Amino acid sequence: MKEDYLQYLLDFETLCSVFKEIVIKTYFTDSTGSQRDEIDEDDLYFCFTPVYRQQFEIIKRIVEICDIFGIKNLEKYKNPIMSYVFLLEEPQTIQNREAFEQCVNKIINYFSTEKKEIEDKFGLLNTEEIKRLNEAIHCFLEGCYYSSVAMSVSAIEFRLFSLMMSICPDPKLEELTLGQLIREYLNNKQIYGSVIPKKHEPLLEHCNTYRIFSVHPKKEEINKPIASSILNMTFLFLLDKKLVEKAKEIEAI
Repeated sequence: MKEDYLQYLLDFETLCSVFKEIVIKTYFTDSTGSQRDEIDEDDLYFCFTPVYRQQFEIIKRIVEICDIFGIKNLEKYKNPIMSYVFLLEEPQTIQNREAFEQCVNKIINYFSTEKKEIEDKFGLLNTEEIKRLNEAIHCFLEGCYYSSVAMSVSAIEFRLFSLMMSICPDPKLEELTLGQLIREYLNNKQIYGSVIPKKHEPLLEHCNTYRIFSVHPKKEEINKPIASSILNMTFLFLLDKKLVEKAKEIEAI
């Protein structure tokens, strides 16, 4: 079963708090139920155990991709956040309970200040977009960059179709494939330019190019930087609040 990364991001504080609670209960609590300050000698490498890694890996993955969501402070502070993640993988550093809790709390604090913006942004996504974005993220984290690009591009299909229909309700648009839909927009910017800002044109042009490379046997390689770029631009497009509001204004006319 693939992870729901977007839901994890929305519930990130809870995710980290549960992780902290499990670790303290499992490794920093003695047989009487009292918390201890130092790890037991038999558990010096507890950060490599399945109990620890199961929750920690999810947290680590969310931090690794936190800069793709268009949240300014998560982009700005990704490196400091990652530094605390790295500390949580250092046995020598987190053998002390206070040090362990401090690392987790620091990570929580960075995300908690952005919770409102995260909720607002992801409230713009529909169920199908969320499903495809999760698939794109999963493929990216697993190093499947061709698949990540394909799913990133497919995630914008419904939104692009809705925006184009809102300004030019042509039933023929429903019959177009994603590639044809993108070409229809690119060939008729004078019609659709009022609803799709110029800043998003690079996304659609890149998508039109790399979509083909990702799903057809071509000599062009889809590497991590390319997949990351497409994923970033996809989120920029789908989480653009002004773009969504503009579409609603046109529909109301």
